Amino acid sequence: MDHILNQLILPDRYERLRDHLGDDIANLLVQPADSNIETLRVLSDEIKTRKEGVLVPLSGQTGVGKTTFAMNAAQWVPGEFTQSLQYEGELDFDSLNRAVKEFSKSLPADNARIIPINIDHRENNPPSDAELAAIKRFLRTNAAGVPVVVFWPETDPETAKNLSDRYVGIAGEASVELPVVCEGPAHDMWREIARHTLSLCNDLPHLEELGVDPEDYEPEEFRSLGDFLRRISRDFNKRIQALRSELEVPVSVAIVFVSQSTDPGVLTQITSSAKYGLLDGHSLISVTPQSVIGKWWDQRRGLLTRTIVQLSASALCLPPTAAASCIRNFSSEMSLFDDAGYRRYGPARGVRDFLRSDLGKFLTNSPMSRFEARGTPGDEATAAFQLLAESGFNLGKDKNLNGVMAVGIDHLLHDSEIHFERVTAEEKLPFCPLIPDNAVYFENRVQCVEYTWRKSDFLSSNYRSTVAQYILEKLKNYARELGWTND
Repeated sequence: MDHILNQLILPDRYERLRDHLGDDIANLLVQPADSNIETLRVLSDEIKTRKEGVLVPLSGQTGVGKTTFAMNAAQWVPGEFTQSLQYEGELDFDSLNRAVKEFSKSLPADNARIIPINIDHRENNPPSDAELAAIKRFLRTNAAGVPVVVFWPETDPETAKNLSDRYVGIAGEASVELPVVCEGPAHDMWREIARHTLSLCNDLPHLEELGVDPEDYEPEEFRSLGDFLRRISRDFNKRIQALRSELEVPVSVAIVFVSQSTDPGVLTQITSSAKYGLLDGHSLISVTPQSVIGKWWDQRRGLLTRTIVQLSASALCLPPTAAASCIRNFSSEMSLFDDAGYRRYGPARGVRDFLRSDLGKFLTNSPMSRFEARGTPGDEATAAFQLLAESGFNLGKDKNLNGVMAVGIDHLLHDSEIHFERVTAEEKLPFCPLIPDNAVYFENRVQCVEYTWRKSDFLSSNYRSTVAQYILEKLKNYARELGWTND
């Protein structure tokens, strides 16, 4: 499972946001100025009335939102425009015609909406007279059976004005004043846009608690929203890099609940819905707000977010089917199971059942969307696990079980052909004071596994606060051992 620090990102330009989010970028769009929306409506009326397209130079400084405006006309005036075509080819009649005909294949056969075209690769390089003539001819042909509008973004106001004058000189006056000046969202929206961008791009809330909070930046100090986002993006990336470099080797931790629970139960209420198993600090506190540990972390929410992110901290369930099979099949000495007639099939069976659990999938980086409980028959496994629980998990017995699980992880990774260096049990990490139950040493990171062996259906709603408190205590211990807090 890739460390969460390697997944965090804050793009600062529309193109990179689009690449990262795909169609989900629609959730980030903020309507431009009313004057810009009205311009699109007027252009739509003109184009449909004249039944031919228009060249619209867009003027605005870098980061104001010219590309966002041009690429989302369908969002700003619904029903009037198709999705936008990003054009990067030659500016001659045949090339433009071919591109539009190809683009139109993705549209309904009876499409009557205007096709917006964004020419964003020629900024500060205006069209020659021959190219401008080709564009004029192209705009009058309606290659796809419907008119188009061609947007030409320019940062330099004078270049945009000169292009507008040249176009009007050969095509006649437009119904709107050219160039169209892009105004972008109001300043008082910028902080919320940045916060929402940070959350949506990473599928995680509260990342501002890592130390880069859009509320700490003054929009009035920046020329454009793009500049504002670029500064926050730069500082966020520096912060993530600093967190990566604090430990000699990246460390992740998975807190594993081994009990009679056959599914994750309450863990689904305190982990991310988008990143399976990853803990949600605010949810953890919300289910145990009056406990001592809940109050302790409530005063240190920034530290909690940092601890979860820096440790890529997850919580998983290991149900009886997998747990009993692992203990039975990865250990040749288990008289308790021998006396009960719980048969040992060997490591191959153990690997099969282990791989079907969330922990097995997590360690092998297999897709996880829901819990699976296949393998050893449920009633047999549950009876075996109950027998194990009745014998007790204290007095050091859990240490023996942790040793067996280390053997199981070794077999699991070998059989899955995943490269790793070694698996340890109850051994100190060589570069920091942590002593995890298991540690899996990969080439460039260490995955710690902390087990809590419990009787009964421990992940039921009855134990929700207890589960949250246990996780918070474990995270507190890790933060202390790593020197992130002295409290």
